[in-house]
Amino acid sequence: MKKTIVASLILASLLVVGFSVSAADSKEDNAEYRAVMKQVLSKEQPGAAALISKEGEVVFKKAIGRANLELNVPLKAHSVFRIGSISKQFTAAAILILQERGKLSVHDNIHKYVPDFPTEGHTVTVEQLLTHTSGIANYTEDRELMMKEIQSPATLDEIITRFAQHPMKFAPGEAMAYSNTGYVLLGKIIEVASGQTYADFIEEHIFKKLGMENSHYAGKQIIKHHVSGYDATPAGYTNAGYIDMIWPHGAGALASNVFDLNTWFTALANGALISEQSYQKMLAPVILNDGSVSTYGYGLSVDTLGDYQVIRHSGGIHGFLSDALYVPEEELYVTVLTNSTERDPKVLSQRLAAKALDMDIPSFKAIELSEA
Repeated sequence: MKKTIVASLILASLLVVGFSVSAADSKEDNAEYRAVMKQVLSKEQPGAAALISKEGEVVFKKAIGRANLELNVPLKAHSVFRIGSISKQFTAAAILILQERGKLSVHDNIHKYVPDFPTEGHTVTVEQLLTHTSGIANYTEDRELMMKEIQSPATLDEIITRFAQHPMKFAPGEAMAYSNTGYVLLGKIIEVASGQTYADFIEEHIFKKLGMENSHYAGKQIIKHHVSGYDATPAGYTNAGYIDMIWPHGAGALASNVFDLNTWFTALANGALISEQSYQKMLAPVILNDGSVSTYGYGLSVDTLGDYQVIRHSGGIHGFLSDALYVPEEELYVTVLTNSTERDPKVLSQRLAAKALDMDIPSFKAIELSEA
């Protein structure tokens, strides 16, 4: 009996020590993560919310800066931001959900769904829209459209008719050229194949299914915890210019927070939303017509960070920038959302990931330059 009691006490002591060390390590890590954020963010300016998770579990969350400058409201970790082109991975997953249900195929000619969109005699597939290899122009490169027309309300069909004025840039499969037009067309294809609006399909089949209660198609509705977006000018910060959210549509119209994005990517990587086969297609490289390779898959890009493979995507829309990366080997997810177009979230996401992976972060020393 005494041996049992002594053994139990030893085990209890070991557990206490173990928990103490773990708590100490966690506290030290959090201090280092906070220090990384404080190097580039100020409490009195627009800022950022960041999250780090390991195996789906949140190990760090923090927000620094102002959600609204006029009202002097601080950012919180649960604040909701427009996420810009991170929306594309949701659009891509929606296409794969419909494919798994037999509603479409990524090998379909897009004219099955948008018969009047001009392709100059070429066959363009749904997959080529997903991988930016369609040759269809990128409407955000049209300066006049971006300066004036995106502020005007329109229907999805009306904006697609406007995009149709742009000539193709190359024959399908010849190159990879980022095209927001392609992802708006994917949004239309989702609507035709599903019989629902893009916003309703994403809400029902992704957000509600995964419990992403702080994620929305960012239209004109009131969104709880939504923050204001800003631009920096020589004279100081200004409110970001207006954009009617029909224009970004499937290319960048979603809003979310760091917790929901962690839920999203954990589900995506673990097969809770689409099959493993579909997920791997999102990550697969594309062989172009000349045999060269593009590492942009379906709404996601495969890159490296040091010796690690990284799956990532960034986003940008009026007043907001975003970046999210996933390290499969470590099941590490890092996302940073900012409410100012001067704050590069990639700097923070890569530095936070490097800290989490125990990688050395380069340091830079300021030097004095002569007028010459």
